Amino acid sequence: MRLAVALGLTFSYLVSTASVSDNTGDKTSSGILAVSSPAWLAEFLGPSESANGHMFNVEDSIKTSLLDTVNGLDLSRYPQPSKRPPVDDPEVKAVLDQLDWSKVPKISKRRLVGEGELDMESYDTKMDPDCWWSSTTCKEPKLDYIPEDISFCPRAGDWGLNYDDGPFRVWSKDAAEQKWQEPRLYNYLAEQNNQKATLFYIGSNVISFPEAAQRALKDGHTICSHTWSHPLMTTLTNEEVVSELYWTQKAIKEVLGITPKCWRPPFGDVDDRVRAIAWLMGMRTIIWDRDTNDWGLASQSINATEVDGYYKEWLDSRIDNEDNEHGHITLQHESSRETVEMVEKWLPKLQEQFNVMPIHQCLNDPYPYWEENWVYPTIDNPSPGKDQLQAASADKHPQGDGSSSSSEHEGHASDHHEEQFSPSTANRYTPTTSIALLFFVASLLTIF
Repeated sequence: MRLAVALGLTFSYLVSTASVSDNTGDKTSSGILAVSSPAWLAEFLGPSESANGHMFNVEDSIKTSLLDTVNGLDLSRYPQPSKRPPVDDPEVKAVLDQLDWSKVPKISKRRLVGEGELDMESYDTKMDPDCWWSSTTCKEPKLDYIPEDISFCPRAGDWGLNYDDGPFRVWSKDAAEQKWQEPRLYNYLAEQNNQKATLFYIGSNVISFPEAAQRALKDGHTICSHTWSHPLMTTLTNEEVVSELYWTQKAIKEVLGITPKCWRPPFGDVDDRVRAIAWLMGMRTIIWDRDTNDWGLASQSINATEVDGYYKEWLDSRIDNEDNEHGHITLQHESSRETVEMVEKWLPKLQEQFNVMPIHQCLNDPYPYWEENWVYPTIDNPSPGKDQLQAASADKHPQGDGSSSSSEHEGHASDHHEEQFSPSTANRYTPTTSIALLFFVASLLTIF
């Protein structure tokens, strides 16, 4: 009986995963390795409105309180929050079995010296054989089948607004501090012309504060992955990298019903080994070209005057017509009272000088998730309608090099606040391969 239940659970775990391509080992016309919707990720039931998509209209009032607690979220099935997740879990082993390790370069994990400091002395910075961002800020992999990191918006004047480390929850009982946790930031963004952003979520924060994550998705923000425990990723083994990414994707999938195609390495610490693993797991790496350093405010490793100086410099450069090469992607956080204060101080000023929008919008990419019933605004199509939804159901959009064109456009964020994203009602799910099913059956047999 228990075996039958296990087999039934395994089948339901696999067959409902959205898929847009079966040629995982093939290359696109650009030479980039084509990857498919993760066959190893569950199609959790989750909140029905998230799993089936949600239509957002401009006139909708955005909620100013958190949603009800997510029903049925079993925290015992997840690793300990904020701690390094285990690599010997059957679910992680199933992912390890499915990845094509011939596409992952044999690069040794990095060594830590001191407290949280990477050993740079032994690395050949001049040759930079591994495209190690922490050493050289390299963003173009040495591997021709892995796409370049996304680090800026192509069009001058665009500002890819995003926040790391959410959803932000204050665990202190101090009422004065608790008022800064979500939905404080999400309410503020709603008040600023329904401003949308990209949110890089930590997996353990998603299961610890699922109501806030659901609220953000319903508000129209784009969700990307930011690992489970926020480690320096190049210091991890291959198995540990997979575990960090897997549990985060699972948390987002179970709570929100989506599977992001995007991730950001904590501290920007990524090399070709980690990039390749993330790509094989269905995610492209996103870095930044404008670092506010706001993360240091809470620890007082940087003061507010210094952070203010960065913003003022960027704004002055734009005002003086010196910032015309391309747009920008920031590094900002929703991780403390101080970071939220900075958002509230500077966002209105940014909106006056830049076209402030989520990252995928400035990239002209309407499909940030593997579930393509979620269609987001782009520069070329700020209000996707029924025609595009029908096209989304008919066309396939494999994860390739992510290149897209953008049309010339003038104006600022205030011109774009009447935006919506429109998930299609047609979920394009296809069965996964039988070999994937066998992997999960084998894994569950070790339990049952």
